[in-house]
Amino acid sequence: MTLSERLSELVRACFSGLWVQSFEQDDAVLEIARLCRQKHWSLATWDIDRGLSIAGRDDGSNTAISAPDPLAAIKSIGSLATPDGTALLALRNFHRFLGSVEVMQALDSAISAGKQNRTITVGPVPGHPDPDRA
Repeated sequence: MTLSERLSELVRACFSGLWVQSFEQDDAVLEIARLCRQKHWSLATWDIDRGLSIAGRDDGSNTAISAPDPLAAIKSIGSLATPDGTALLALRNFHRFLGSVEVMQALDSAISAGKQNRTITVGPVPGHPDPDRA
């Protein structure tokens, strides 16, 4: 089963917090983006360097939004929710921030809310078996 097939199945089942482990993180994010375009789902990506980017806004390119810290990124997913749609937030290398109590609580809240508003948080991380080595 491909990443797209598995992700599509999990999103349909409304698993609102997903962890994707991949040796090719860029390829995983590209596949997630392709699936979102195909299914007409909203997609935002975040990393510490580039901040938050929302795919497909206005001119068809990624629009950068000011969300310089991980808490702002997590809290932004609610703004992507629509009454009849699905939104994904891909948090690149986010495993590095999971030691923060504030980040964990915000993530927990976003995952809980995602079950009602169909917002899915996806953490694509490098494919090391030990997250401390990533």
